[in-house]
Amino acid sequence: MSGGRSIKPPALVALLIATTAFAGLPGAAPAAKKKGFKFGARTLKAGTRGKDVRTLQRSLRALGFVAPVNGIFAPPTRKSVKRLEAKQRWRVNGIVSRKEAKRILRLVARRRASRVSSVYYLQGLTVPSVTVAAQAAGSAQLDVIDTNTGLATATIPLSFSGATPQAISWNGVATTGGYAPDSSYQFRLSDAGTAQASIVAGQVKPFLLRAYAFPVPGKHSFGGAGSRFGASRRGHTHQGQDVSAACGQRLLAAQGGTLSVDSYQAGGAGYYVVIHGINGTDTVYMHMKKPSWAVPGQVIYTGQQIGKVGNTGSSSGCHLHFEHWTAPGWYQGGAPYDPLPELTYWDSYS
Repeated sequence: MSGGRSIKPPALVALLIATTAFAGLPGAAPAAKKKGFKFGARTLKAGTRGKDVRTLQRSLRALGFVAPVNGIFAPPTRKSVKRLEAKQRWRVNGIVSRKEAKRILRLVARRRASRVSSVYYLQGLTVPSVTVAAQAAGSAQLDVIDTNTGLATATIPLSFSGATPQAISWNGVATTGGYAPDSSYQFRLSDAGTAQASIVAGQVKPFLLRAYAFPVPGKHSFGGAGSRFGASRRGHTHQGQDVSAACGQRLLAAQGGTLSVDSYQAGGAGYYVVIHGINGTDTVYMHMKKPSWAVPGQVIYTGQQIGKVGNTGSSSGCHLHFEHWTAPGWYQGGAPYDPLPELTYWDSYS
């Protein structure tokens, strides 16, 4: 039959209608997005993916642990979970059960409720301190409490010759030796003693203690594959991580210590400095806009400005080339390693 419409057999028409209707149903397409799990609704372990894994990773960061926020329960996340479990004295297996998820949420809620008022750094320009007053001559005991565990990290014995207030500071050293880990802390007078002491002023609220500061506090990016540690370069491989930022932006010391090198390399690093940190590792800052104000032997504090972002030496744009070397340091027997996980963590609280 010519000139008319093409007529489909009734059975074929019915099949097409049914197929079209089915295709329009929610969830009918194979690629349809499934509803994500709420954190705590299932057990999370290696290989798990989803929104609840992202919540876990954000919670780990909030509690001071290194973790990417990508929704994938990979080795870095498992490692941080095990560190949290060990710190809290839970069963260490790297698996987040429903019960453990509730515990983690409580820890995060406690951290937020503490209303941390200040951030201090190890070897920082300022240190946390309180003023303690006594009613009589005698002794007392001041503790520095880790608010995540409720345990004393440092114990400071006090002695008073009379009713004279004392300013007491804490340098971040734990009673057991070594520096206290990144966490939230609070001064607490555990024993008023014979001095009948009390805290009357100073850092009375909880505060954060950090070992490192992010070196580029302004707007920045970590670039692509070519900016990474190990990227190919002519005759060598990249030994650090590039942090792109505007020229002239402030450049801070990631860790306090002593400035060991302040030099210039026309065909490479440009203006650069090396800081030998308080923990024996070295941090290196290259392509600075101009020489640092600091000279070799200068004591440097964590978070202190050491220069400005630049584009000197062999550089194709304003950025900081940052290196981190193991002890004993930069070309002193140490070795460079990928600092991106550390930078990402420091950036999370800057």
